[in-house]
Amino acid sequence: LEKPPAKVLDVGCGIGGTSRYLASKLGSESHVTGITLSPNQVKRATTLAKERGLDNTQFKVMDSLDMKFEDNTFDMVWACESGEHIP
Repeated sequence: LEKPPAKVLDVGCGIGGTSRYLASKLGSESHVTGITLSPNQVKRATTLAKERGLDNTQFKVMDSLDMKFEDNTFDMVWACESGEHIP
C-alpha cells in the first residue's frame, strides 16, 4: 500500500485478533472497526485492545448481512475466517 487505509472494517472479528493486528500494523493513521454477532466477543475484543494500547479500534455487535454503515464508509474491508459462517 502506498499509504494505509484510513478506515478498515473487520467483518466477523470475534475477539478482535485480526482487528488488533491490523490496527497495530497500519498505525495510528488508520481506524479499525470490528463487527461480530456476540456481545461477549465485543466486550473481550475491547478489553484486549485497551490492554495493548490500541486506541484506533472499536468493536460493535452487528450482523454482517444487515450492516448499518453508509456506502463507502470504509477504505478496506477484511473478512478473515468469517465467510464460511455467512449464509
